[in-house]
Amino acid sequence: MNLLDHETILLLQLIKKNGKIENLTKQGYEYSQIAIMINTILENGFIEFSPEGIIITDSGEKALAVYNKKLNRKNSEAIISPQKEYILEERKSIYDIYLPNNIKNLK
Repeated sequence: MNLLDHETILLLQLIKKNGKIENLTKQGYEYSQIAIMINTILENGFIEFSPEGIIITDSGEKALAVYNKKLNRKNSEAIISPQKEYILEERKSIYDIYLPNNIKNLK
């Protein structure tokens, strides 16, 4: 697992904010896959277990800071991760209108 991939950062943010892993299951991840991701970031020292639960370590905070700096994410952008399915592969003009493929017809 790349240490700065989208899923790792999302998982670190969820742990930091005491979020729910349903955000990852909604993206199609199985609980076993999430457990493997948790184990990987635990082995890399990004999280640790405490009496309060799983907490992010200084190394995890640094990984988040590196990721946010790399993508020039500041303020609320550094807190909220974009949903992977809505990330565009190519930049659009400010005059283009983008509608995701999975939008339902409105009546």
